[in-house]
Amino acid sequence: MIENRAVRIVLAGVDAKIMAKMAQDAGGDRVQAVAMGDMQGARLVKSGQADYYLGTCWSGGGGALAAATATLGANLVGIAGTPGMPVTEKHVAELVGEGRRAFGFAYEQSGVAIPMLVREILAHRSRTAGAPS
Repeated sequence: MIENRAVRIVLAGVDAKIMAKMAQDAGGDRVQAVAMGDMQGARLVKSGQADYYLGTCWSGGGGALAAATATLGANLVGIAGTPGMPVTEKHVAELVGEGRRAFGFAYEQSGVAIPMLVREILAHRSRTAGAPS
């Protein structure tokens, strides 16, 4: 059975409301994006009420992912980019393919990172829809 429900993405960190709009614009009606506090967002992912967490901070790894790492565990989070590490399609695809559910990136990378993450999450969902569990 193919899943038709929109992917639920929470965004936390620097300018979270603007980031949520970017995610919504990138995913259209296939995404429900909402801004919230990092701990609340991480808890929603853990409980299954949200599918993914995207966090921004100035470094891409510290504040962006601290709550998600504490709540979800290090195996479900990934740093998509930092000021010294650009966000790339290959790296994002690897993180999503590994089953990571929370992603952090530096604030200045938001314009590249958010659409790229949303596209890859949607592509991954399409590839795995209907696959045996």
